[in-house]
Amino acid sequence: MFSTERESLRRITEALRRLFAGRLVMVVAFGSRVRGDFSGESDFDLLVVIRDLTLEDELAVVKIISAEEEATGIPYSPVIKSLKSYEKEKIFKTGFYRNLTREGLKFYDAHQG
Repeated sequence: MFSTERESLRRITEALRRLFAGRLVMVVAFGSRVRGDFSGESDFDLLVVIRDLTLEDELAVVKIISAEEEATGIPYSPVIKSLKSYEKEKIFKTGFYRNLTREGLKFYDAHQG
């Protein structure tokens, strides 16, 4: 991952932390961009987990990410989940959850301080 991409992800994470203070649970980049086997058209897969997620929250996340895409030209594909939904993925050890634990790059985790 290039430093410009890492900095872009940090800006997104900080904006999310400010907006969802106390409710943001996790921000994780994953997929081909993180693994390093991406093509020129690959986007950044980005998991955002928010406690008590609402439709308005989802729209706010998309707005933050879209603004960063416009500013940098770096394409993102957000996966926005409630904490409850993420916990189900974890309990059932879904393929999505296993991929995250194997290849995900955490930019924020409320449980790790």
